[in-house]
Amino acid sequence: MELLDLPLSRIRDVIFQTSIDACPPYRSALALKEERESEEGFGHLPTHLMDIDSALLGGIPFGAITEVVGPAGFGKTQLCLMLCVNAALQKEYGGLDGSVIYYDSEHKFHPGRMAEIAQSRFPHVFSDLNNLRKLATSILVYHPHSLDEFISSLDGLENILIEKKVRLLIVDSIAALLQRWTRKPISEAWASSSDNEVNVAKSNLINVRAHEFGCSSMGWLTSSERYLAEAFRIPILVTNQVRISSNSRFSVSRHNEDADTMVHDPELQLTAALGPSWAHSVNIRIILESIGGQRFLKIAKSPLSPVTVHPYKVTNRGLELIGRDNYTCGGDIMQIHIDDDNIHGSGEWEV
Repeated sequence: MELLDLPLSRIRDVIFQTSIDACPPYRSALALKEERESEEGFGHLPTHLMDIDSALLGGIPFGAITEVVGPAGFGKTQLCLMLCVNAALQKEYGGLDGSVIYYDSEHKFHPGRMAEIAQSRFPHVFSDLNNLRKLATSILVYHPHSLDEFISSLDGLENILIEKKVRLLIVDSIAALLQRWTRKPISEAWASSSDNEVNVAKSNLINVRAHEFGCSSMGWLTSSERYLAEAFRIPILVTNQVRISSNSRFSVSRHNEDADTMVHDPELQLTAALGPSWAHSVNIRIILESIGGQRFLKIAKSPLSPVTVHPYKVTNRGLELIGRDNYTCGGDIMQIHIDDDNIHGSGEWEV
């Protein structure tokens, strides 16, 4: 009123009209449905794993953040390489015929392994070396060495998404960027002390430091990724590590060879790294776990699917589902099951 020298009633009218003009228009459910159906793959990147695509109504959805959680060696990067192939594959073969941006924070991307997966899954396409070369040139790999470097690279990403016709963005792994300076392998922690309570105290201290350092960066990061996914209608896939935390309400399931039951350690729980704030920021969470020597892919969180569990194995084709049996998931959905040998054997487990 003071600056414009207008009465209060007039100021309110201006604010009301400005709000109407600035607010995005409403769209009906039918309009949204027709828009999604007009997109490539009906708005999904197919995994070409029949049961997974069926559960997710077509595959990894556009405009969303999908997270894959699991311990080292369970196939997170293998799944990423499979989806690279599917995104770059020609449309007539069920792909999106686009480019892929691949953030490889742990230097696990292997072009030879991607070529093996491509030739094994689509021999009729990639037996032609020209098609294989086209695939390789479609994957744009970045190696961020720090969280700051990764965040800086996102600033100029919009032009690249348009110019390169990017159809998939992968971050492998998000946890490594945020945890590199605060984490150490669990094998080292257990070696330093036989007292699990001491290790739990160390874990809590590390988590506090990580929270203080990464909270604001995490918020900016997730909002940026969500913006890119929604504005450019692409799927974003991120991998995450697992960690051991103290929680007396839950437990780590361990297989007992002498009985048909599961025994539990009431002090330790396997869960996804980065905590609940990050968990709430992803749209879909896929967990890779192991029970009794059999690996399972669990769709633990999805607005498109109920909780489903699928046995799988890793082959020259990447991840392959085994059989069509129905499996149920009891207890805490977000709990990650793992065999004892894998707990002690992996040097990449996080406290």
